[in-house]
Amino acid sequence: MRLLPAIDLIDGKIVRLTEGDFNTEEQYGDPYEKLKEWQGRVPMLHLIDLEGAKAGEPRHLDVVRFAKTCGFFVQTGGGIRSEEALDAVMATGADRVLLGTKAFTDPDFLDRALAKYGDRVAVALDAYDGIVAVNGWQEATDLKDIDAAKGLVDRGVKTILYTDIGSDGKLNGPNLERMKTLREAVSVTLIASGGVTTETDVEALQAAGIDEAVVGKALLSGQVSLDDLIEWEARHA
Repeated sequence: MRLLPAIDLIDGKIVRLTEGDFNTEEQYGDPYEKLKEWQGRVPMLHLIDLEGAKAGEPRHLDVVRFAKTCGFFVQTGGGIRSEEALDAVMATGADRVLLGTKAFTDPDFLDRALAKYGDRVAVALDAYDGIVAVNGWQEATDLKDIDAAKGLVDRGVKTILYTDIGSDGKLNGPNLERMKTLREAVSVTLIASGGVTTETDVEALQAAGIDEAVVGKALLSGQVSLDDLIEWEARHA
């Protein structure tokens, strides 16, 4: 299983939220320093522009560009709601770009993105109690996560990042039941996000057939180390 250390960004700083609530913001320093610290140690990175997600346009493209100069495989997203924004993020050299809100509110936009950029386009499917949320997790839709995932696959999406909002930032483990249900429903590359904290979590996700997992607050808060992640990935390759 591949593990992606996560950096979320607001106002040029690394932050973490709990359940997507911007009022719970905790800061963890400078992203450039963290990227230099991680450079050459892990191959993949999950880099999310939370400020951009809330504003509706990317705000941290400079950090994405710097991450690419450090040699990371960069998965990034946040606020990509126009073709100009998508082109700008792709121009940074990002390897995998996550569409969120726009993928659900404007399916034609998703179709055009897939036609232009192919497998570099992935979709962030964020849900609370099985209901899809958009606009930086601030607005619930009437879409069920499983139905949404199947719809994405039908449109040609090859990679889905699933965040269980209720688990995010709590350090209590991922929502395994939702991940298992989603795995049974779709056969694309499936990435788990939210609550991944221990090697036991990694083992359980791997047993459920999940391909990749994002590790955020557990790493930034020091509950696990980057060495831990490297060792876990090696043991569960």
